[in-house]
Amino acid sequence: MELPAIIRPAGTGDDEEQSDLLVEALLENDLRRDLDPLARARGHQRLIDTGLTVKGVAERLQTTQARVREHLRILKLPEELQGKFASGEIPVRAVKPLGQLAGIHPGLAIAAAQQVLDPGEAYEPYAWVDVEGAPLELALAGGELPEGVYRPHTAYPIGAFALGEGASKDLAAIERMLGRAVEHIQFDASDIAQVRALGAAYGENWHTVIVGNDVAAQLVADYLARSVKELRKRAREERKLARDTQASTNGSSASGGADDPTGLAGTGNGAAIDPEEARRAEREAERRAREDATRFNLELGRAVFTSLSRVRVDEPVLKVLASVQIVGELADVAMRGARYGFPGSVTETTQKNGKTKYVHLEKPQAEQHANDYLRGATKPGEIAGRQIALLAMATYADQDAVAVSSRSWHQVKASGPWAVEADWLLDKLVADNLPESALALLAPVLEKRKAEQTERAAARKAREEAVSRLEGIEARIGELTAEELDRAERDLDAVWSRWTPEHTRLRDGLAARRAELAASDKPADDTEPVSAEQ
Repeated sequence: MELPAIIRPAGTGDDEEQSDLLVEALLENDLRRDLDPLARARGHQRLIDTGLTVKGVAERLQTTQARVREHLRILKLPEELQGKFASGEIPVRAVKPLGQLAGIHPGLAIAAAQQVLDPGEAYEPYAWVDVEGAPLELALAGGELPEGVYRPHTAYPIGAFALGEGASKDLAAIERMLGRAVEHIQFDASDIAQVRALGAAYGENWHTVIVGNDVAAQLVADYLARSVKELRKRAREERKLARDTQASTNGSSASGGADDPTGLAGTGNGAAIDPEEARRAEREAERRAREDATRFNLELGRAVFTSLSRVRVDEPVLKVLASVQIVGELADVAMRGARYGFPGSVTETTQKNGKTKYVHLEKPQAEQHANDYLRGATKPGEIAGRQIALLAMATYADQDAVAVSSRSWHQVKASGPWAVEADWLLDKLVADNLPESALALLAPVLEKRKAEQTERAAARKAREEAVSRLEGIEARIGELTAEELDRAERDLDAVWSRWTPEHTRLRDGLAARRAELAASDKPADDTEPVSAEQ
């Protein structure tokens, strides 16, 4: 069988002719829709390689420059994403936001795509329109970051950074002065300002990231250098205060020696305790507790905001939300939790002495901030997730971050048919969604709550068993033994935490039966009295 064909000479094969042949092939495949986006992007690049500009490629292919640039961006993405354009898993319209992320760090583009392609069972899936609207926010939604990308207010192991000789010496000096190992370090607002000036910080507010291992290591070195100076200054002040206190004590002892032959005036039982030194030590302990609590809350808030603001709406989530009141008590809920760590709730300022000062929202502002946060939810997973996030902060935030007078004593209490489950369901939601770094921070709190839940479960079981034993006891009171009476009284204490008419009636019945038993156990006196005359 013979097929008609036109044989065209290959010509000299110069760049112009090769370009013409390539354009012809691309146009033919475009018309037949044979080219996938990746193949088309590679074809465009081959035309660029022949010396054409983007404009020239667009003119030769009779398309727009924007479309050419859009396809060329595919080739700048990580290879594992390029193939997904070829398979159609990623639409071409997502290439621009993914390209922006890849420009910051290739791993961020992969992380954002993963949120759509494989979000995991715990999350409601994102769509590509979400990637287009907030690419960096979506890349950070998974919790774990690519190597070389860091978040502020997140605890990182000190061993994760390559420290130079000077920084290592500073770290050793700090550990000697503190008397303990320095295990973790965090970046704060002052670090962000420094890195942004270097062009290594991206994003705003809670979605800010620091990019570069060398940059992060330098921040750590700078922090260690500042800390050494501060600790040495504090040590000098403490030594001076100790010398002044000792001199004052010796002077008082000398002047009081004539009237006090024992030489122990004012000492009580040993050396005199200087009130000012005691107050100073107390203030220092409070300052450290505030700093620890603030760091805890900021990392917790970042993790909760990032990981729980959007969840899969399933049975556990619905049970928790049906058991608590969030929206109706929004001001109190926000004051108890979100204001300690949610983005925009804590203002950081660097003081003249180089220390960071944290200012928390007052109640009206905290309520408005939480209200705006909830109003921003547009999908079922966001509506449910943001309430869960507010509840988590109100449950776990450490109020030692502020003075006692500024704390909220509100407690979100569960009620209804799933009240018993609500606490451990919330803990499980948190454990399933938060990144490992935040869970490590939260581990002591979760362990304590688990112990409390176990204790409450045991108390509920004991109460149920007591109720079962007390059932119909009024009809049997006349048959109870002394041992059974003791058990019944203990059961009454377990069942009723406060006095009720029924409680009183049963108590009276048990007391009457106990008196009856006591009377029956009393030995009878059958001896007749002897007459004096006998």
